[in-house]
Amino acid sequence: MSGFVSVAAIQALPKGHLTNPENVTHAVELLQKASQLGVNIACFPEGYPASGEGEICEAAKEFGIFVIAGFLHKDDGDLYNESALIGSDGCVVGRQRKVHSVPGVEPFARGNDYSIMETPWGKIGVLICIDGWGFPEGFYRLNEEGVDLIFNPCLIFKKKPQKRMSLLSRVLDYKIPIVAPNNAVWPLQIFPNDSTMRAEGGESLIVVPPAFQNQYDIEKFMREAVSCEEWIVAEGGKGECILSARINLQSLRHSRSVWNSCFGACLLR
Repeated sequence: MSGFVSVAAIQALPKGHLTNPENVTHAVELLQKASQLGVNIACFPEGYPASGEGEICEAAKEFGIFVIAGFLHKDDGDLYNESALIGSDGCVVGRQRKVHSVPGVEPFARGNDYSIMETPWGKIGVLICIDGWGFPEGFYRLNEEGVDLIFNPCLIFKKKPQKRMSLLSRVLDYKIPIVAPNNAVWPLQIFPNDSTMRAEGGESLIVVPPAFQNQYDIEKFMREAVSCEEWIVAEGGKGECILSARINLQSLRHSRSVWNSCFGACLLR
């Protein structure tokens, strides 16, 4: 496993409704821009670009990057909200379906498990929107399986302060970095016949915890009045943008080991 990974949170601005085919073309353009930043893994917001899996796979291969893209996927008559991890060879590595659908808003069937996906840089997990910031079990399950990096693609409007607070808490709990792309400010409309909601969005985040190399680092951390806000290494505004960060996953693996050894951590079963 490689020590460093470069990640991108793509804060995309959907064109019209979410299922508009123009979003696929725009997604490919955004991937090209992300690849020019030298990223290894680029993540789109929840449900984006909704369709065009073949085109996104081709783009991942052309640009030589891993991609996490959101699709509305029909299976056995049910429609699922899922994110697919696509490798730099253009093949799908794994899929994650959203487990908790928002009542009255999302007409999707529920997923029932959390997937662990292998990459050249380590294990990753994907928690879609409220699965990451609204419920603790996803992070707990992924942590048990030893993931190195968690992606939390969102399509979120009203609960941005809660998402921010929750994700910082999750990083504090598990010392695992989080890449959380949101859509740019946009009047929410999933399907063409849906009514639109007030334009909201933005504030994508990349959060990386400190890397503790020894017990002294932990003692220093416990003595200092340090805000977890300082762990936000990249944050989006309201418009479309691409956030990027280079993360030392090997150093953070060691850090978690030091932390758990220092406190004698154990897993509750």
